[in-house]
Amino acid sequence: MQLGPHKNSLRQLAFLKPYLASYRRQIFLALLALALAAFMVLALGAGVRHLIDQGFMSQPDQSLLKGLLGLFVLIGLLALASFGRTYYVTWLGERVVGNLRQHLFDHVLKLEISFFEQIRAGELISRLTTDTSLIQILLGTSAGLAIRNLMMFVGGLVMMITISPWLTFLSLLVVPLVILIVRIFGRRVRRFSKLAQDRVADLGGYIDECFNNIRTVQAFTHEDHDRKVFRDNSRTAFAAAIKRTLARSLLASVVIVVVFLAIAGVLWLGATEVYQHRMTVGQLSAFIFYAVVVAGSAGSFSEILGDLHRAAGASDRLIELLSIQPAFRDKAVSRTLPSLSSGTVAIHGVSFFYPSHPDRSVLEQITLSVPPGEKLAMVGPSGAGKSTLFALLMRFYDPQSGAIHFDGIDIKDVSVKDLRHRIGLVAQEPALFSASIFDNILYGRPEATEKEVWQAADYVQLEDFLTTLPHGIHTKVGTKGVRLSGGQKQRVAIARAILRNPSLLLLDEATNALDAASEQAVQQGLSHLMSTRTTIVIAHRLATVLNADRIVVIEGGRVRAVGTHAELITQDELYRRLATLQFADALSLLGGKSTIASPL
Repeated sequence: MQLGPHKNSLRQLAFLKPYLASYRRQIFLALLALALAAFMVLALGAGVRHLIDQGFMSQPDQSLLKGLLGLFVLIGLLALASFGRTYYVTWLGERVVGNLRQHLFDHVLKLEISFFEQIRAGELISRLTTDTSLIQILLGTSAGLAIRNLMMFVGGLVMMITISPWLTFLSLLVVPLVILIVRIFGRRVRRFSKLAQDRVADLGGYIDECFNNIRTVQAFTHEDHDRKVFRDNSRTAFAAAIKRTLARSLLASVVIVVVFLAIAGVLWLGATEVYQHRMTVGQLSAFIFYAVVVAGSAGSFSEILGDLHRAAGASDRLIELLSIQPAFRDKAVSRTLPSLSSGTVAIHGVSFFYPSHPDRSVLEQITLSVPPGEKLAMVGPSGAGKSTLFALLMRFYDPQSGAIHFDGIDIKDVSVKDLRHRIGLVAQEPALFSASIFDNILYGRPEATEKEVWQAADYVQLEDFLTTLPHGIHTKVGTKGVRLSGGQKQRVAIARAILRNPSLLLLDEATNALDAASEQAVQQGLSHLMSTRTTIVIAHRLATVLNADRIVVIEGGRVRAVGTHAELITQDELYRRLATLQFADALSLLGGKSTIASPL
């Protein structure tokens, strides 16, 4: 997903002002240290002038010693100022960027599910790491150098004027040429900087997709192709980075050559002034010292300008991300759900289509009521809208028409956080984090005690495989739970939902990946969980529909029929066909084969 075009303007850096506003004291100390460091460098020029004219030219023994001692004092103060400058400027850059990253992360977490479905995770990672690092380089290094060099440039220029206005005027004739060079090359640096950042983001996105689907990559022996694609992407990123580096290098080199050619010319003219006794050797030495300081400061601006443009490109990308607002927000005055939730669900005329496919309706005029404590099973062909209905109940999306009530209140009128606190979701493909089994269960309710975590684990009988793990419940499960089997991951996910203790339980056939023995163990835990709360299950197994109080048959985004298994098997042709395809083997074992076969 492309978030939008880039503006390529240094004005984009103004968005950092609110992040800097909280650190006025640190900014003052950093500026003070920068000013002191610049002053000490300029004072060295005066010291050199005094040392040459008074130390070398008159009384070497006493004046030279005093001059050297004075220089040592200046160097000591310069070292102290440099320490303060480096510390406070770096601290400021790290602190501001840390706050910026936190703000970005908080903002992205608020965005709706559809945003994450349209953008690669690698792109977001690039913006929160690489782009913010460019901001850190600007604030923690380049900005301090720019301010110090500006002070040295202005101060050195003033000192040059006091020594020889005429030579200063001749030196400044090169300034318009330097400005022209910076403007010409600066545009190229800015353009290539943005291009390089985009290519690195593309590379990060490809890495993320490849590693997150490593089993599929290896199962289809796709490694050679992926190596080639990665190599091509790396070369593209390298080419973009080289273009940026070449432009920056040319800018710095041309500026340095022009500036120091000007200094060489001024040195020749100054030597003439000394020969004609219109300037002392000390004055000429000090003038050249200040000219080098001014030239070095001016030359460094080209490097700093490159960092400015890179940071501006990064700022533009971050501003784009921050400008994206959630599709729906909590109302200013939200209603509060009852403290003792009953888990009642009422769906009234809900129709929905995904924002990415507005021409294809997923749900049409769904109306359904689920009283407290009921176990409702949903069956239907793939794509009928069952999982979409779960997504609406969790308020990952809002329906285009109709309303969903929870505990008698429209879910649009309550805070999303309050609603989701009352719901426990167990997906068909459980999502585990690369932490321990204990931490993955605790994810359901972070404030729970260790005893409560163990109780949730006992309900799904995790101890039978925990004993086989090196660190028991504290064993790391790896990325996406790769070290656990499908059934083990599902049991951990169910334990997480049990710990959450929700009033509404949503199960996307939570036992689908379990073998018969494991399913029986888990069903005991689920039975305990389901006995005291409302449960809606997307069913693919006979045991689920037989244990349900009611079954809802969904087809083409509409409710086709509602009833018990015994009622639907004789009254609804779609259910009978689904039962024949999905439940026939199980019914045969229960002696129920003829129940299905007879109506066909």
